[in-house]
Amino acid sequence: MLQLLKPVKPLTLAVLFCLLAGLFPGVAPAGTEGIPIFVNGQELNLDEPAIIQDGHVLAPVRALAEALQATVTWNEGTREVIITGPQMTLKMVAGSRDVYRNKERLSLAVPVQIRNGRVLAPVRFLAESLGAEVSWNAITLTIAITIPSPPVAERVYAAPIPARLAFTSGGILYLLEGSQDGAAPVQVTKEDTVATILGWSHDGRWLAYLLREKQEDEAARPYLWVVRADGSDALQVDPRPVLVDAAWSPVANILAYSTQGPGGGYAPDMNLKLAAIKDDGVQITALLPDGSEVVEDFAWTPDGQALAVSLPRTEDQPLRIDRLTLAGGRHNLLTLGEAGTAVDEIYFSYATGLTWSPNGRYLAYYLHFNAASLSADGVPFEVLDLDNPGRSLNLGTCLPNRRWLAWSPDGNKLAFIHGSGREATTNKHLGIVTLPEGQIDYYDQPGLVDSQPLWLPAPDDGVLICRGLETTSRENQQPGVLVRHQRIWLAENGGQARPLTTGDPGTADYYPSVSPDGRDLYFLRLESTNSCSLYRQPLDGGPAVELVRNLGGTAGYYGNYYPAWISIYYPAKKIKATGKLVVGNVEGCHFELETGEGRLVLLPEEGSTGVAKDLEKYAGQVVMVIGTLTNEPNIYMRGAIMRVNSVMPVQSPTPANNNEENLVAGIDSFTIAPPDLVIKGKKLARVEIWAVPTGTGVTEKDYTLLGQATKQVETGGQQVWTFTIPRTTIMATEIFARGYNEQGREAGRISLPVTGVTALNEALGTMDN
Repeated sequence: MLQLLKPVKPLTLAVLFCLLAGLFPGVAPAGTEGIPIFVNGQELNLDEPAIIQDGHVLAPVRALAEALQATVTWNEGTREVIITGPQMTLKMVAGSRDVYRNKERLSLAVPVQIRNGRVLAPVRFLAESLGAEVSWNAITLTIAITIPSPPVAERVYAAPIPARLAFTSGGILYLLEGSQDGAAPVQVTKEDTVATILGWSHDGRWLAYLLREKQEDEAARPYLWVVRADGSDALQVDPRPVLVDAAWSPVANILAYSTQGPGGGYAPDMNLKLAAIKDDGVQITALLPDGSEVVEDFAWTPDGQALAVSLPRTEDQPLRIDRLTLAGGRHNLLTLGEAGTAVDEIYFSYATGLTWSPNGRYLAYYLHFNAASLSADGVPFEVLDLDNPGRSLNLGTCLPNRRWLAWSPDGNKLAFIHGSGREATTNKHLGIVTLPEGQIDYYDQPGLVDSQPLWLPAPDDGVLICRGLETTSRENQQPGVLVRHQRIWLAENGGQARPLTTGDPGTADYYPSVSPDGRDLYFLRLESTNSCSLYRQPLDGGPAVELVRNLGGTAGYYGNYYPAWISIYYPAKKIKATGKLVVGNVEGCHFELETGEGRLVLLPEEGSTGVAKDLEKYAGQVVMVIGTLTNEPNIYMRGAIMRVNSVMPVQSPTPANNNEENLVAGIDSFTIAPPDLVIKGKKLARVEIWAVPTGTGVTEKDYTLLGQATKQVETGGQQVWTFTIPRTTIMATEIFARGYNEQGREAGRISLPVTGVTALNEALGTMDN
C-alpha cells in the first residue's frame, strides 16, 4: 500500500515534542484541520483545510495539483477526478482507495474524500507522483513541498548554426546567435515573469515579445517589449498592456498593436498604434487614436504599406474588415451581417486570424461567434478574393488558430487544418485549396491528426505538416506529449504524404522551419508537454542532429502548443553561385539561376548599378553571380531569392589553382593516423565524423554522430582537420567524414578505406582485449 506518511501514534508524537521542543506534551489528534502546506516556500491558500486522518495528511486536490503545475478535471457523474501533469496522469474516485497512476492500479492507505464540496487526497502520493519532493515537520505539523528547478537551456552543438534563435524555457526568454562558434544562450527575462515570443523584425535586429508577471490566476496583463539580437537593450515599447498580439511590418522595424487598460476586466483603449523601433528609442504614432474603434485583429499587407483590421459588430455597425493605409486612407474590404448585439441571438461577432496571401490578392480569416464556448468548438473559415469584391469562399469549420494557416509562396494555394471540436488532438486534418477555383484537396489519414502546415520554398515541392496518433480525449492522455509519434510529414501533389523525421513513439516533432535555401529542416522534438530540444535535419535525407536542449513552453489552448516556443531568423549571407541564367515568366518576367543544387530567383541588389543590364545581357549563358541569399517574401517562389550585386560569364570550367577565391568547399581525403583520424579538404566550416552501426536493415536515420573534428591548419584554403580515435571498440561497419561549407550546406562525404567491424577496429587499434 502507498504510504503518505508513516502512521504516528499520538503518544509517540507527544514524546517527540517533549524531547525536541521541551515545551508541551500535546499532539494534533486524527482529524485535526488546518495543516499548513508550503510549496517552494510559500504557503498554499486552501479554501478547504488539510486534515490528518490515520496518520496521513489529506488536502484539496485541485489547489494542490494546480500549484504543482498540473490540470484537474472532475466528472460529477462518476465522481472521478483526473490530474494531468507533464509526465503523469492520475485517476481517483471519491470514496475509494483505488487510484490509477498512468495505467498502473494502486491502493491508497486512506480513501479519497469529499468535504464541503472539495475532493481531498493524500498529499505525499499526489505531490510525489507529480514529480515534487515532500518533507514532513513533526514539530510544527507542516508539510514542505519542493518543485525541482527546471533544467537550464543548453547548446549541445558547438559548431556554427546558420540561424538566430529565440526560445523560451520555463517561461524565460533566451536568445542564441547560432553563427558564433560555441556561443551559449543569453537569458533575457527574469524568473518571476513569463515571456511570449512574437517574432523577429524583418532584418533580424530586434525581437518582439510579451511579458507578464507570473501569477497563479493567469490574470497578469501582457506588456510589449523588444530586445536586440544580442540580448542587450531590452525595452518596454508602451506603458499600457496590449490587447492583441503585436505584429512586425514585413519591410520595416515597425510594430502594430492595440492597448487596453491595466486594471481587471476587458477594457480596450479602442486604438491602433505603430511603434517604430530605432537605435535611439521608440517612436509611437496612432493610426487609430484612443476611443476610435475596438480592433479585434489586424494583419500587415505584404508590401507593409497598410493593415487589414477586424472591427466587431456593435449596436451601430455590422462586422467589418477595413484596409487602413499608413498615410491615413481607409477602404472597406468586407461587411457582414447587420448591426445590433441582442443577447439571445447567435451571430458572427468579429473576424480573427487575418492572414494575407504573399501576392496580396487574398485575405484569409475566421468568423468568431458572439459565444466563446461555441467558437471554441470550431468556426467558419473563409477566404476573401480582393479581385472579386464581396466574394468570400467558405472552407468549412476550423479552429481559429492563425498558425494553422499557410499560404503557398506564390499566393495561389492555402494549406489549412480543418475539423470541428475544441481538442487539437483529434479530428484535425490538412486541406489545401487552390485559388481562385476553390478546389480543395484533403490529406486525411485515419487514426492520425494534423497541425502546423508550412510550405517549402517552391510551391510545387509541397507542404510540411505535423502528424501523429490521434487522441480522442485528453482525459485519457498518457504522460509525455499530447500527440504520440508526431513527426514532420511532407504532403505532395496528388494527396499523398510521407514522414520526413523519425523518432521514439513517445516523442513528438513540432514547429517545423526550413532554411531559405530549402536544404535544412529545423524542428522541436518534445519529450513531454513542456520540454523539448531543437534539431536540424537535411530535407533530402540524413540523420537529425540535436542543437539546443531544454527548451519549453505550455501545452496551449486545448493541446495546440501555442503560443510559440521558438522563433528562427536566418541571417542573409553573401554567396557565390554558378549555373545557367534563364528567364522565368511565372508571376511576371524575372531571372533565375539553374544550378546543380537547385534554382535561385535573381533580383538586383539595391544600389548595384548595371546588374539588371548584365542579367539581360548574359541570359541563356552559364554565369557566376555574387549576392545575398535572403528570407524575403517571394511571389515567384521557384526558389530562394538572391539579391545580386555582380554577374559574370563563365566560359568553361576553371581548373583548381592556388587562388582561394576559386576553391570549392569539399573533402579530399580521410585517413587513419593514430592517435587521430585526419581529414584534408578546403573551404570547410565544419567536419563531422559519423559511424554506420552494425545490424540488418540499417538506414541513414540509424547513423551515429561520433563527434566533430578540429581544424589544425589552413593554408590558402587547404585545410587539415583531426579527430581523436576512440579508445574502445566501435560497433560500426563504416566510418565517414561529412563536411559543411560556410552556409551550412553539406560539401562532401568520404569514408575510411576500411570497412567491416573487425577490420575497421583493427585498423583503428580499438579492439578490446
